[in-house]
Amino acid sequence: MFAITRFHNFMSLYQGRYATALAKSLGTSVFAAKALDIALSTGEISLDKLHLLLGCSRGQAIGAAFDLQEQGLARVIESTKSRNGEYFLVAVDARCEAARLYRAKLERLGRDIGLSDALEKTLPALQAIFMDALSAMVAKPPKR
Repeated sequence: MFAITRFHNFMSLYQGRYATALAKSLGTSVFAAKALDIALSTGEISLDKLHLLLGCSRGQAIGAAFDLQEQGLARVIESTKSRNGEYFLVAVDARCEAARLYRAKLERLGRDIGLSDALEKTLPALQAIFMDALSAMVAKPPKR
């Protein structure tokens, strides 16, 4: 197996475990935990983009957003409507302390074992490889 494939598998596994642990700690679904993590990282995200990043249906993304709203972790969806009718998920900072503490602990542990330094050196090269592969896939559509 190629090293990049192993790295990709590791990251997929990590993201799944991270979301599952966060969901358990917050008492939400895995989709809601992933959505909250994205909202915390971006400040706000449209529901149209959220479902693409989560890799789920629009309905599942909306369900996750309403789950977060019900728990007080995200602002009321209707109050975030933009002029063009697009709705946004916006995390409520004061209520997301548990998620922030969890992320901070993971980052601290990664730094303590030297993982952060190794990833900082490796990620630019991996990003270039992934972008080249994506460009090649887009340039040559699969034959049917």
